[in-house]
Amino acid sequence: MIRILPCAALLALAPLPAAAQAYVGTWGDAASCKLGQDVPEAPIVLKRNGYDRYETHCAFSGLKKKGNTWSGRESCKVEGSTQRGKITLKVDGDTLSIDEGPGPRTLQRCR
Repeated sequence: MIRILPCAALLALAPLPAAAQAYVGTWGDAASCKLGQDVPEAPIVLKRNGYDRYETHCAFSGLKKKGNTWSGRESCKVEGSTQRGKITLKVDGDTLSIDEGPGPRTLQRCR
């Protein structure tokens, strides 16, 4: 006999997609959230594996999650030159703290 599970049961068994990371989304302040990516004041667009912002494109490696914080390394192309460093992302509701050194910046989730 074949047993068919309801959709809700199947969804509960499925792994969360990688994009379900809490930091995924567009982040900035009230003014930058209204801008496109063609200006230096653009918001940051975080993806599971990196981010884009104006002429900056970064890829993450080795991100480790501890609570609501992700830490790892990043490799960025900034206006054509490569930069490498550490990154920490901390999400608290609709607030993101991003630290690439020397200290964190606080951004809001764009709506």
